[in-house]
Order: sequence, then C-alpha cells, then structure tokens
Amino acid sequence: MVRRGRKRKIGLRHPGGTLVQRGELEAKSFAALQPHRAWLPPEKRLDERAASPFGCLNLLGVISDAQYLAGLRYAVVVGHYRAVIETPRATSGSGRGYTCAGDLACGRDNPEACECRRRKARYDAAFAAVLEAGQKAARAVARVAVHGEQCPRGGLADLKRGLDALARHFGARKAQAGNGRHACVPLPARGEAS
Repeated sequence: MVRRGRKRKIGLRHPGGTLVQRGELEAKSFAALQPHRAWLPPEKRLDERAASPFGCLNLLGVISDAQYLAGLRYAVVVGHYRAVIETPRATSGSGRGYTCAGDLACGRDNPEACECRRRKARYDAAFAAVLEAGQKAARAVARVAVHGEQCPRGGLADLKRGLDALARHFGARKAQAGNGRHACVPLPARGEAS
C-alpha cells in the first residue's frame, strides 16, 4: 500500500511522535561563531568589545584602553550633538531628536541652562581637539570610533594620533572640572543633566 503525503523525516522522536529538535545553540557559542569575531583569539571572542571593529582593535592591544575610552566618549559627544541638530534618524544612529526651541533667544538669557548650547560646545571642543592631530586623524577617528567601520588601510597611525588627542582633551576637561570623575566616562544619557 502506498502512503500519501510527505515522506516521514528520519530522526529521534518524542513519545508523542514529534521529532526531537537539535538543542538550541547557546548564546555564547553562537556569538563565538559570528564572522566578525572569527579572527580574534578564542578567549576574546565573547567579550562585548568584539562586537565592533573599534573594540576588536582594543582587544588585540592595537589601541590602549585610554584611547578606546576616548573614542567611545567622542562617539557619545557626536551622538548628542546630532540629536540637537536633528539629522535624519534613520542614518544618524543618534536616536531620538533633542527638543529645543530653536530660536535665536535659546540660551541667550541663561547660557548655562541651555542643553543644546552645552552639547554644541562639547562637540566643538572635542572636534577641535581631534582636528589638531590632522584631518586624516579626524577622518580615521570618525570612521572607526563613531561610524563603526574598519580602520582604513594605512590609517592606523592616524587613528592612534587622533585618539591620543581626544584622550588628552578629555583628560584636560577632567582636570579643569576637578570633580574627581574618570576622564573618559561616557556622558549622561539623553535628557539627564551633565
């Protein structure tokens, strides 16, 4: 007698007749198999920094921890500034826009209370610091630390020079503030006072 329908799948079955599924991959083993982590040593593949090319450079010891933290802080400063100027949200990667009156009187009466001016001032100071290291350095930092791209070929020296300039800048801001916070701690989340 000929049986109709699909052929029976071969494999172990539960007592109810359903096919035993292969065990789900653990999150750790799944993360270790991702292609962008495959070239890292096995003991470093599960680190959260391995999720980006910038973090991989730090894991491999190509850039120092101070340079890595300065690059992260710069990415936060850029993101906060982008939220102020309301770049297109789909392409900016900076999240939701920052609400501001947007008129010329914004911050004129009390500049210390205007968050958009503070964000612009932080961005301008950080951008000027990285630009002092040169345009190639500023471009390399923007591509790798802010946009998450691979380091351009032959651009590692420029990247390090730009990150060193940012580390000095954020370290100098810490010394001026004198509040005892670590120089390269990311800025507060949106909407919080800094």
